[in-house]
Amino acid sequence: MQKSISCSQKVAWKIAIIYILSTVVYIFITDSILSKLNILDTIWISMGKASFFTIVTGFLLYKLIEGNMKILEDREQQLNTLIDHMPDFVNFKDGEGNWIKANKFAIQLFNLESIQFKGKRDSELENFTNVSREKLISCENSDEKVWKDGKLIRYEEVIPISNEEYKIFDTIKVPIFHTNGQRKGLIVIGRDITDKKKIEQRLKDNEQLYRSLVENNTDAIINLDLNFNILSVNEATEKITGYCKEELVKKPFRDLVDKEDQTKVTENFIGASKGKTSRIEMSGIHKKGHSILLDVKSEPIRINEKLVGIFAVVRDITAVKEKEELIRKSEKLSVVGELACAVAHEVRNPLTSLKGFIQLLQYKNINNEDQDKHYYDIMLTEIERINLIVSEFMMLSRPQAITYQNKNVVSLLVDVITLLETIAIMKNIEVTREFESNISLVKCEGNQIKQVFINIFKNAIEAVPNNGKIHIKVEKWKNNRICISFSDNGNGIPNDLIGRLGEPFYTTKEKGTGLGLMVCYKIIEEHGGRINIKSEMNQGTTVDIIFPISIDE
Repeated sequence: MQKSISCSQKVAWKIAIIYILSTVVYIFITDSILSKLNILDTIWISMGKASFFTIVTGFLLYKLIEGNMKILEDREQQLNTLIDHMPDFVNFKDGEGNWIKANKFAIQLFNLESIQFKGKRDSELENFTNVSREKLISCENSDEKVWKDGKLIRYEEVIPISNEEYKIFDTIKVPIFHTNGQRKGLIVIGRDITDKKKIEQRLKDNEQLYRSLVENNTDAIINLDLNFNILSVNEATEKITGYCKEELVKKPFRDLVDKEDQTKVTENFIGASKGKTSRIEMSGIHKKGHSILLDVKSEPIRINEKLVGIFAVVRDITAVKEKEELIRKSEKLSVVGELACAVAHEVRNPLTSLKGFIQLLQYKNINNEDQDKHYYDIMLTEIERINLIVSEFMMLSRPQAITYQNKNVVSLLVDVITLLETIAIMKNIEVTREFESNISLVKCEGNQIKQVFINIFKNAIEAVPNNGKIHIKVEKWKNNRICISFSDNGNGIPNDLIGRLGEPFYTTKEKGTGLGLMVCYKIIEEHGGRINIKSEMNQGTTVDIIFPISIDE
């Protein structure tokens, strides 16, 4: 392998060649002149030639060496100036690891301004610098490794400045060897990257803070591109939508939106893509297929003043809306209760008098062929209807003291079926039963539960056409509950009306009041249960009554 020639070697070779050439030329010229002049080559002439040659060549060599030395000194001075003004620390060591030269940065860094550091190893500078002995010995060990491996190494090195301060350097160590392979020296260069590393750490901390904020947020945070495709989501998005992150990434956001709200959501995102922050409520589609109500806030994403995407902050408000609906119904119920208190007693007393007089007139004319006789029946029927409404008002007017007992709801249900089945038979309605065995007892007030069953069963009979079917089922339910289902094959109820069932004075019947179903909701809620109504047009309706079982049966 060829070895590179140093600057000093070049100068030496240059001087040697000049000296040899000048000697040969001098001897040849002087001998030629003396031969032409027929001058004998005596000892004095030889001494004179030699002396003259020595003086001239010595002078020329001096000037030549002086010039080259000046060039070398200038270059060394330039090199020292360059090294001293470098923003890096530079340190030269000999083959034993002793310091032989360092720039100003290195001297100040290690507090060696007034110390004779040349000829000392790193560990010998322990008493003169803030760097710990462990760190100094570590430097010596890395020096040895560089020489052993015979190649440059680069690593990050932390150097303490004081008890609380430190600097981080990007350090390079370059080994130098003699031509015979022996260690000659070592160059150590370190660039201060403390500020850079602190900025990187701050960026990492900010990124971690951002990720913590996003991942631990209870709202879904969805990153969209300008085509409204999903780029990334947080964990809350999985809980709200039912999809995992892998299923959501690259998925169009519109796939999560109910068809009726897609135009509204698109317009909202278009506004966000133009730099506007906006907020809407929409109906979303859960992975399992059911609807969820969502509050969506759209925030434009800007990088260097350029819009690059949209953040959609999504909150599930399904439970909130359900509570608002319950409050709204409760307020209506309260109004009905107050109205019942004010009206019920005032209406019932005149009704009793009217009914009595009509019955008296009807009795007096019982043997007379009065053409208006059928009017008595109509009036009595209507008075009974008014009396029924007033009775339902009375139930809503004030809380009643109820004694709860463990009851077998199957027995209560059988009593109701036996009572109303004749009405179903008269309409040629087929009533089928499906009761699971070993149904647990329910803590309830039996008469109220019977009233609920009667209302629901009567509604099913009225909803089913002649020759229709009603299926009654009792089964165990999850979480220690039981479910009583009334299913019919009637005309069904439109989806937009199901949510309003149970409101006072809201009914789908021609002569209904809506109070019967409202009373059912109230009774079941007071028993810790709930009523679920599912219906499809021209398919039928299913009413599920869900009770908690008694834990002390």
